[in-house]
Formats: sequence, C-alpha cells, structure tokens
Amino acid sequence: MKRISYFLGTLALVAAAFVACDPDRNAQPAKPSVPQNLQQATQFASDILQTYYLWSTQIQKDLHRLNPDTCTTPAAVVQEIRYHRNGREVDHWTELSDDIDGFRNYVQGLGMTYGYELQYGEISGSGQYFLLVAAVYPDAPAGRAGLRRGDVIITLDGAPITRTNLNNAFNSTSVTLGITHVTRDEDGVNRIGDLEKTVRLTAENTYLNPIIAENVIDIDGKKVGYLCYNAFDLRSATTLPDVFRRFKEAGIWELVLDLRYNGGGYAITENVLGSLIAPQANVDAGDVFQTEIFNDYLAEAWKQQGYETDTRFTNRHSFKMENTDVTVDITDAKPQIEHLYAIVTGSSASASEGLVVGLAPYLPVTLVGRQTYGKYCAGYILAPEDIYNEKYDFSLIKDWGMYVMVSMFADKDGKNPALPDGIVPDIEADDWAFDGIALGDENEQMLAAALRAAGKTYATPTAVQPKAERPALRMLEHGAGRGWLIKPLPR
Repeated sequence: MKRISYFLGTLALVAAAFVACDPDRNAQPAKPSVPQNLQQATQFASDILQTYYLWSTQIQKDLHRLNPDTCTTPAAVVQEIRYHRNGREVDHWTELSDDIDGFRNYVQGLGMTYGYELQYGEISGSGQYFLLVAAVYPDAPAGRAGLRRGDVIITLDGAPITRTNLNNAFNSTSVTLGITHVTRDEDGVNRIGDLEKTVRLTAENTYLNPIIAENVIDIDGKKVGYLCYNAFDLRSATTLPDVFRRFKEAGIWELVLDLRYNGGGYAITENVLGSLIAPQANVDAGDVFQTEIFNDYLAEAWKQQGYETDTRFTNRHSFKMENTDVTVDITDAKPQIEHLYAIVTGSSASASEGLVVGLAPYLPVTLVGRQTYGKYCAGYILAPEDIYNEKYDFSLIKDWGMYVMVSMFADKDGKNPALPDGIVPDIEADDWAFDGIALGDENEQMLAAALRAAGKTYATPTAVQPKAERPALRMLEHGAGRGWLIKPLPR
C-alpha cells in the first residue's frame, strides 16, 4: 500500500523507426460515436503495444479490440488484453492512464500522503477489519502525530473499519484514526484491545524518504551494516552513497538490506545501490549487473542502433532528475561487503528482486523472510510526445500516458529466480509488527533472523511470534502490492 517508482527520459530516436502509425492520422474526421480524444488514446495504446510491448506477438489476436472507430474504454481494454497464459494473467502491470503527470508523481514517490506503511487484517467473525502500522516516515504527518510501528487502527472517522471505508486510510485528504494495540490473553490468543486514543491526520503533498533506518551492529568484532530501504526513487540515488560512506567509515564487512516493504523503483537507483554493494573489482571492470530480454522487434532495433541492452556496474551514474542532469559518483563510498543478507516479503518486488538477482553471481546473498512478489519485468512510461513526431497533433491526449512492460531482467548468465512467482528465501522469517519493535532494533524478528545467520547469538528468544495468529486475528495483506520497475528510454 505504498507508492513505488523508476527512471524515464526522452526518446531520441526517429519516431517513424519505432512506431507503426500514420503521422497524418489526426487529419481524419472523428467518428460521431467515439469522441476524438478517445480515438487518439486508443490508437496511442495500440501503437505502443505493437511496438514496445514485451508480449506483443502473444496479444496480436486481441489488438483488434483497440479500434479507434469503436473503442470507448481504451484503458479498460488494455487491462483486459495484456498478456495472459492458460487463462492466468501474467502481466499485472501494463496500464494506460489519462493522468500522466499524476502517474509520474506516483511512481516518483511524490504526492498527497499520510506517510505510513499499513498492513490490514480481519477481526475474525466480526466482519470488521483493522489496519496495522508497519512503518512510519518521521517527517510526514503520521510520524509527527506520534504513530509508531505496532499501532493498530480500528476506526476511521469514528466508524468501524469495513471493506467499504478501508481505503479512507489512503485515499482521503484527512482522517481520524482510532488507535489501540494487540494484547494476548491468558490462553495465548491475540486480541484487539479497546480504543485507546484518536489521532487526526491531514495528508500533505510531500516526498517520503525511503531510507527508513540505518545502523551498524557489532557481532563479536565483526561490523554488520543495516539499512531499511523502502523504494528505489530518484532522490535517494543521490543520498545512498552518503549512507555507504558511513558504513565504510565504520568498517562493515557484511550488510543486512531490509527490502520487506520495497516494491521497486527506478532502474538507475537500483544500479547505484547494486554498484555500492558489489565487489570493487567488478565495479571497476564494468561487469554485467543485469541482462534484458525484449520483443523481437525492439531487440533488432536496439541492435541496429548499437544500444547495449545489458546494465553494468559503474562508479559514475548519470541521469536526469526534475529536468536537471545529475551525476552520482560512488568511487569513495564503497565499503568492502563480503556477504549480503536481504530481508524480503511478498511486498518485495521489481527492483528489489532485480537487485538480489543481479548481485548473486558476485557475492554471497542470503534471503531472509518470505517469498518475494514476482515482478520480473521492466517498463517504460511513455507519453504521446515520446513516440509521435511533430506532424501528429496529439493535443487532445497530452495528459495521457502508458506504463508498458518492455523487458524481462536476468542476471549476467540469463537466470532469473524471480520467475514466475517470486524468489524463495533461504531462511524463513515473518514480519510481526504487532510487537512494536522498531525497524533496525536487533530484537526485531526479521532482523534477528538475519543477524543469527550472520553469527549473532541471543541469550533469550527475540521477538518470537506466537504459534499462530489464532482465530481472533487474520492478516490479509502486506504493504507494497504491485511493483514498479521503470527503465530509462534509450537516447
């Protein structure tokens, strides 16, 4: 339930070489039955799917549904015809939007927000639900109001939480939360307590810094870094090196990277983080971090234009952020990391999966937690100006855009354990936010599991989850949900 991100640029390719469209199409008279803006939006979606879409061949039989003369719901049709196999939806992510600016802000971690990560569950047998605060961003409304991991929300604006009003915790400009906590009765059953207090929040248009917590932990003289990182957004690509400079100064040998709520983000940021973690020799050599698979048409086009489809480790990363050229130099920011422990859950998606996939051939990687989400594709965000030349008047759809899957990522050898349903962890552990132990605390359950694997011993059991959640509570969903991985358009 958190927004997630990746990088886009400008397409410096001749539009005619990539888009099968008639630049004079707009000169044709609009059909009375379909508004002209929907005609153009439908053709725009069809052009993108035929040219860029990873599974363009597989959906050819359905593209006739994107007929500008008859289609009045192009966004819905795109969702219906995106790739299925044997009746199962494979592509959950390709999406046509009539609000490209809002969409871009969403994937860049910007917009109206309360600044928390929530999980939700059901109070069994009651028809009522609860929301569990899993993480809080300190500089956002929730953090300033004093919300903490482990707080349980049982009312919204004074009413019990149901399927009908559940989304008011996210899709509203203000809300009053009724807060309590979980207690265990003498039979060991977890129960929702009575209402303890109410908190009023007003959403703000703000940036959520995804660097939630960092720490250095000593295990019998071995320094282990800990970083809780919640989204691969662009701004954090410029601040991650500072974190790693502190790790380097502390002399860490191993790293626990907490990606439990990280649903993905910008490819360039993934490469920055991957290059900070990978062995120095591989970064200096520019070794392959990830390979990519495109549809036949794009693969041949990239080949003809000399565009390298592999992503390589590097010490210098250049990209555009807010229309400004940015270069991130990590040369002096690399600690000597000999082992990576990645904390993952079903909310770890896309760039989170791509990071561990790309790093695994270069250093030991141990996954701790639960199976990841299984978002193994990368996409472009395309607006009409990215694919049409100046002869085509797209003013009626200037606010439209599409997030389209264009490639599958893999490691340097073409392997991707995220296919088809996510990566299975090496060590199983559960996220148990009910106990209220802060992220980064050595006694927090998932971090403790990673630290045990790194050699730490605990005198007593730490953050032990009850045998079962028992019938009183049933968790339904963790945070991030869908993942985003957005690649830069070739220039």
